[in-house]
Amino acid sequence: MTDNIVYFSGRPDGIGNRIEQLINIQEYCIENNLHCNYSWNNSNFRNYLPLISFDNIEIVNTKNSNNIKNSSNIKFNRTKDFRIRYKFDFNINFNIKYDTIIHVRATDRLNSNIKNEDYSNITELNIFIEKIINYVNNNTEINTYTIISDDNRYIDNIKNRINKQFITLSYDYNIPNEWLDYYYLTKPEKNIIMCCKFSSYSITAAVLANKPLLCFKQSLKSNLPRYKANVQFID
Repeated sequence: MTDNIVYFSGRPDGIGNRIEQLINIQEYCIENNLHCNYSWNNSNFRNYLPLISFDNIEIVNTKNSNNIKNSSNIKFNRTKDFRIRYKFDFNINFNIKYDTIIHVRATDRLNSNIKNEDYSNITELNIFIEKIINYVNNNTEINTYTIISDDNRYIDNIKNRINKQFITLSYDYNIPNEWLDYYYLTKPEKNIIMCCKFSSYSITAAVLANKPLLCFKQSLKSNLPRYKANVQFID
């Protein structure tokens, strides 16, 4: 080991949580002239391949037991204008364009007894959906759009009620859907719409893409502000 290498044990959480760590670690390493070894940890509940790369960071699947730096003990101070240097570790024939991509986060972000401000219930999600449908239909700058979701029922429901051109995304690749969806989130021409109160998945995609994140004022009560995304409100 050389003096300019540090080791981080990553969170065994969702892709968005890991990307947030990697964004913060990259700026920390570049500012401090460091190279980082990041252990991509999985669990029984969250198990993903590391299909993304960041400059100054080596992402590895095995944990180095020596010199692990717990990133929670480092004071990160990400600046909003920091240019993130990353690339996806796969290639697809991407020749489609869409102005807006809507991310509907349901499943584990829905809870009838809301745990904290990062969660919603089904009633609140339905209100968000109604507002987004009205927003897209009435926004003259949006001509084309697409949707990703962890529940396909929402895609069909919203698509049938928006009068703009829907762009169909291809999943005919040997790439996990969670990474294809994340890739598509980073490729809109204009913005990303977060259809939930909080999702690090769509928030970090907006940060990587350097695109506006459209959401609701209720999201300010969640952990959204710490990401320093370019936030614009629908309501």
